[in-house]
Amino acid sequence: MSMTAASLFSLVFIVIGGAMISYAIRMTGRARQSLSWPSTEGEIAHSAVLYKTETAATTSGAGTYKADISYRYKIKGVNYSSSKISLLDFSSTEGRAESIVRNYPDKSTVRVYYNPSDFSESVLEPGAAGGITLLYVLGGIFATAGLFFLIMSLTGHVHTSR
Repeated sequence: MSMTAASLFSLVFIVIGGAMISYAIRMTGRARQSLSWPSTEGEIAHSAVLYKTETAATTSGAGTYKADISYRYKIKGVNYSSSKISLLDFSSTEGRAESIVRNYPDKSTVRVYYNPSDFSESVLEPGAAGGITLLYVLGGIFATAGLFFLIMSLTGHVHTSR
């Protein structure tokens, strides 16, 4: 890998990390806004733990769990439905997914927080979610690794074969 290729490779990591952090900053702002969203009563239409196996490319047989929740609510006489628990939902452990499903059983009444500018955007849990923190951490790791490798390549510490 030439010095230029090493620098370019490093810049790709920095850009990916920066994009992740930028997205996390936007989501943090939206999460903060959701704390002041109005709410209405809704009903859980479906609640189950979803298990998704990884693609055939992986041989570990590993999979991910997700709380598969959908709910209905009505605002100004118009029916809406959503499956968003929080603004940023990620797959989780089996225990976390089961805990969410226990909190939102089928046919239960829930408080739905909705965006006053777009009634179709709603969540059951307003505010920041753990996924936002994960974006900051991963973005920071990518950006830091890219910066480290960029400095190493620019100072000649990266040895390349010719």
